[in-house]
Amino acid sequence: MCTNSRSAHLPSYFNTAIVLQRFVEEVMELVELKAIRDSLVGLPGLTGLSTEQRKRLTIAVELVANPSVIFMDEPTSGLDARAAAIVMRTVRNTVDTGRTVVCTIHQPSTEIFEAFDEVCCPSSLF
Repeated sequence: MCTNSRSAHLPSYFNTAIVLQRFVEEVMELVELKAIRDSLVGLPGLTGLSTEQRKRLTIAVELVANPSVIFMDEPTSGLDARAAAIVMRTVRNTVDTGRTVVCTIHQPSTEIFEAFDEVCCPSSLF
């Protein structure tokens, strides 16, 4: 999935197969998907990747576009605490590459809340 979407989004300086492959490998390592790189995505809840792995794959597909800012809407929704921690580790790894990540998140655990560098809490209009 990541290899197929890379060429549609990357700048022209990613023009050789070797550079493209190296970049995809870096993204796969960043989102901790190298161990399952040849797995089929499958059907949700039945076969293939787990929900948490699918969320990390979605992040990887976005990262191959090499954006400077990434928006994530509730990246931990539907996940148990362990899976949410793994996804948020991926988000932290992404931030550590110099990208800006903007997330909405509903009722995070203390550990996840403390992982954010900055938090904006919108006030109620009522």
